[in-house]
Amino acid sequence: MALRVDYVIRETGTNLKRNLTLTFATVITIAIALTLVGASLLLKQGVTHSNIRFRGGVETIVYMDPRATQDQVDAVKRAIDQNPHVQSETYLDHDAAHAEFRQIFADEPAIRDSLQPADTPTNFKIKVKDASGEVVQSLQDQFGALPGVLKVIAPTDSVKKKEASFARFSNWSLVFAIVVGATSLVLIVNSIRIAMFARRREIEVMKLVGATNWFIRIPFMAEGMVQGLLGGAIGIGIVLALRSWMLPTLVSGGGIWAGFKLTLADVQGTGLVLVIAGALVGVFGSAVAASRFLDV
Repeated sequence: MALRVDYVIRETGTNLKRNLTLTFATVITIAIALTLVGASLLLKQGVTHSNIRFRGGVETIVYMDPRATQDQVDAVKRAIDQNPHVQSETYLDHDAAHAEFRQIFADEPAIRDSLQPADTPTNFKIKVKDASGEVVQSLQDQFGALPGVLKVIAPTDSVKKKEASFARFSNWSLVFAIVVGATSLVLIVNSIRIAMFARRREIEVMKLVGATNWFIRIPFMAEGMVQGLLGGAIGIGIVLALRSWMLPTLVSGGGIWAGFKLTLADVQGTGLVLVIAGALVGVFGSAVAASRFLDV
């Protein structure tokens, strides 16, 4: 039997209208499954952005010995300028460093007045381009070994702990998305199979009058694709609503969520993934479910 496009469209529409309850159940199942997958993907992307923002905000301070010579200060400055990981640096001389010291300890007069400008260590405040734990540690080791350097203050342990937290959360989000996706596929296939079971007599009659397997299968696959697209569209709507509702709350909570951000490109990319995934799941689920009833 030749398969015409108008026949596929007509049969798809008829099947969708004939089983509205099962169609609705399948679409909702797909929507919920894809919502969970989409939320997991967006969480992973948001945490990645948070990690990037965190790394860009890490500061390392190189304190010079108050007795360091100008040549030693210049040598440290050259080493900082030549380091590829340094984004920018600010130098505080004795007076500027002393003013900052007095401001920090403004509420503690005993400490505030304990140093004179000449005794206050000058320092370089360094912004790092990509402050991974290894980079921060290498900067601390490199600058700490230079002549005239008193101490290098770098949040190495804090960066490593934050990186570990980001990595764990990102990995768990990915694992959750994979598990939910696989589980959802089973549920969706079963939902479509129930819908196909209601039409098993129709399939048997078509087989008996000479219809090929693909002639029978393609309209059901087209129906599954429509259901998948509808489910994906609903899933996108739910994810967008959750983003607008939950994102401000998460960001204001601080912690690992500080700097959590989702760009328009993230949302659009995830939405495209959900629509394509919905269509593929619907087509695949229908094909698998129909195959069970094609052996007459």
